[in-house]
Amino acid sequence: MNRRNFLKATAVTAAASTVAPGNLLNAMPAGKMQTIKKKIGIQLYSLREDMAKNRDATLEEVAKMGYSFIETYGYANGKFFDLTPKEFSQRLAGLGMKMTSSHTGFGVYTNDTAEAWDAVKKNMTDTREAGSKWIVQAGYPGTRYNEISQVEKLADTFNRIGELAKQHGLKFGYHNHREEFRAIRNQIPYQRYIELTDPALVAFQMDIGHVANEMADYRAYLTLYPGRFGCLHIRDTNVKSKVAIEMGRGHVELEDVFNLFRTAGVEDYYVEQEEYTYTPLESLKMCYDYLAAAAFVKW
Repeated sequence: MNRRNFLKATAVTAAASTVAPGNLLNAMPAGKMQTIKKKIGIQLYSLREDMAKNRDATLEEVAKMGYSFIETYGYANGKFFDLTPKEFSQRLAGLGMKMTSSHTGFGVYTNDTAEAWDAVKKNMTDTREAGSKWIVQAGYPGTRYNEISQVEKLADTFNRIGELAKQHGLKFGYHNHREEFRAIRNQIPYQRYIELTDPALVAFQMDIGHVANEMADYRAYLTLYPGRFGCLHIRDTNVKSKVAIEMGRGHVELEDVFNLFRTAGVEDYYVEQEEYTYTPLESLKMCYDYLAAAAFVKW
């Protein structure tokens, strides 16, 4: 689909955004729904400074807020935050939480060698040992591409990584920033990635705030590419200043996003906050409380 046709297609999203996600909560009496904890996840990069100062105290605060699911960042030397996969998993379990996703990067994009692929396999083995379900490429592997041929090559590598992830019992996803929505020769790289990758091997972890800041229609993507968005990053933003803001205070139509979960194929979602009006811990607590109280967030 070229850029012009895609922009025309966005007009169909408003009607589709009324679809509610299917889950067990829909069949439960309203009184019982109050006692069920929602599956709200957090990308720990949101608390990167706190994690660097005191990992264990920060994880305890995250658990107190109510978050149940953790997405990590910074896997290095076979460890997550200086803990082995088993140690990290046990640390989270002791707090009533679970690691379900890892943000990472791979050297195979620029170094297509056996050694580089062995490093990918080691990363996946450790990620799986930690109990994770997702392993996610955390954005463009380098500078922005200037040719569609580069985009096509990267999509092929995504398929190869996705196949390897499947063999390791994981699901592979790609996390976007803003650059992917800037046209190259009248083609949108993000669309090409979706169209050139195997749905059975590659999912797209759409970062709603980044898409909104680029003035692209996140609802259109969630509608026009059904089933491709296995996990999401949920954030709010001021699209005028391009600065993230606490949940429910910006321009992102969060209710529309959650109402499109079933269409999009969402299985997990993670709050990510990179800029703050308050302290990082206060901002993340506000985001959790907003989603926990929102009637349109069903799970």
